[in-house]
Amino acid sequence: MKRCLSVLLIVPLLSGCWSSRSIEELNIIVGSAIDKAENGKFSSTLQYVVPGAIQTNKGAGAMGTKPYLNITEKGVSLEPIGWETTLKKEGFIFGAHQKSIVVASDVARELNLEELMDLHYRDMDIRGSAIVFIAKDKAKETLELSDRGIPALRLHDIATQQLTTRLLKPVTLTDTFAKLASGTSFLMQQIVKTPKGHIKFDSAAVIKGKSGKMIGTFSKKEIEGYNWLTGDSRGGAVKAYQSENEHPIFYEIKSLKSKITPTVMDGRISFNVLITSDGRVAEYWNPNERPAFENKNLKRIEKAAEKEVERLVGNVIQKMQKEYKVDVAGFGNQLRIHYPRLWNEVKGNWDKTFSEVSITYQADLSIKDYGMIGKKNTRN
Repeated sequence: MKRCLSVLLIVPLLSGCWSSRSIEELNIIVGSAIDKAENGKFSSTLQYVVPGAIQTNKGAGAMGTKPYLNITEKGVSLEPIGWETTLKKEGFIFGAHQKSIVVASDVARELNLEELMDLHYRDMDIRGSAIVFIAKDKAKETLELSDRGIPALRLHDIATQQLTTRLLKPVTLTDTFAKLASGTSFLMQQIVKTPKGHIKFDSAAVIKGKSGKMIGTFSKKEIEGYNWLTGDSRGGAVKAYQSENEHPIFYEIKSLKSKITPTVMDGRISFNVLITSDGRVAEYWNPNERPAFENKNLKRIEKAAEKEVERLVGNVIQKMQKEYKVDVAGFGNQLRIHYPRLWNEVKGNWDKTFSEVSITYQADLSIKDYGMIGKKNTRN
C-alpha cells in the first residue's frame, strides 16, 4: 500500500512544468527596438529567431534565408503593440532569451526611460541581464545586418567583450531600473548603422537621473577618459607622445583601478581620484632613438602616458561639471558610503552640487613588459 501511494505521489512530478509549451509554439524574441512614429505614437520592432534557418555554430541562414525575422507595429504603449504583432505571426511571444533592447535617441530625449520601459521591468519573461542601447538614428535599423548574423545577439556579444576603453561597460535592464529609480545620472552605449549595413558602437548617451531623459552625448574619446576615471574597462590602450617631434607610443592596459576619495572640510565637499594601472608597451615608434626596454627611458614613456590619461580624465570631468552638470561617474555613491548623513542632505539636488565641487586627479602607470622586444621589467 505504501509503495502504491509513493508511485501516485511521484507521477505528477514527472509530467513537467505546468506552464510549459512546445518550442514550436513559441516566438522566441532575442531583441527589440523602439522608435518614434506619427501622431504621438511610437513603433516597436521585435526580432524573432528563425530556428530552421540557423546552421549549427555558424548563425548563417540556409539557402540564403536570414536566421531572424523582424516585425514592427505602432501604438501608444508597448503592451498592445506586442499583441498586435501576434496578428502577423502565429505562436506565443517568449521573451526569456531577449539579449538587446534598443531605444532611438529622439525617443530617449523626449520620454522618461523609466516610464517607457515599464513593461520590460514588469514582464517576468524578460530577464534583467538584457543590455539596453541608445540608437543614434532609427533603432529598428540596428536590428538589420547586411550579412547573415543575428543583430541582437551580435550587439550583445560586442558589448560584453570590453576590449577597448572606447566601449562602455554594458548597462543592463536591471542597471537601468536601479539608476532611474534612485535618480542617478549615467551613460548608455550609443550605436549607429553604417552605410554599408554594419553596426558601429559610436558614442555614449548621457541620461539625467532626475528626468530619466537623454540630455547629450560623450564622444568615443570622452568614453575613453570616462573609463580611465571609473576604472571600468577590461582592456584597451592609450596613445601618447614623449615630445611633439617624436612618434607615438601605445600603452596597453593589463590592469586598471580607480579610487575616488571624498573629503569634507568646513562643509565643503571635494574629491581626489587616483588611477593606477599596470601595462605593457604595445607599440613604440622610436626604437632606434630610445630603446623602450632601457630603464633610463622607461620613466619618460610612463610619464607621457600618465599625462595623456590625465588630459582625457580632465576633459571628461569638465564636461560633466560644466556642460551637462551631472554626475555619471559615481562620485555621489562614494560620498554616500563615506559621509551618509551629509549625503542625505545633498542627494536631492546632487547633480547641481556636484557641478560645483573641487576634483583633483592623478594617474600612476607602470610598464611591466615590452612584448617580444626587450625583457620583463623587474623594478619594484
